[in-house]
Amino acid sequence: MVLMTAAPMIASTAHAQSLIDPRQRNNERNVEPIRISMDQAVRMAESRYRAKAVKVDTVRDGDSVVYQIRLLSEGKVWTVRVDAQSGRMN
Repeated sequence: MVLMTAAPMIASTAHAQSLIDPRQRNNERNVEPIRISMDQAVRMAESRYRAKAVKVDTVRDGDSVVYQIRLLSEGKVWTVRVDAQSGRMN
């Protein structure tokens, strides 16, 4: 008896999934994978600019993830962006 009542719920769930806009499902999959961890990005930025990281934020930039790292050196503060997929800094 329990199996008979569960079957319509499974069918309803499958039908509901088919109603989701395919573009929305694809957008969730199109985000580039993270290859550079936040710790790696901080170490790269600190080493390259010979500065100390004081704040790190993770933000989405289109289809990619970017770490925004605030650096401090000799009384100056600036922000460096590190792409989490490629490691490119700007």
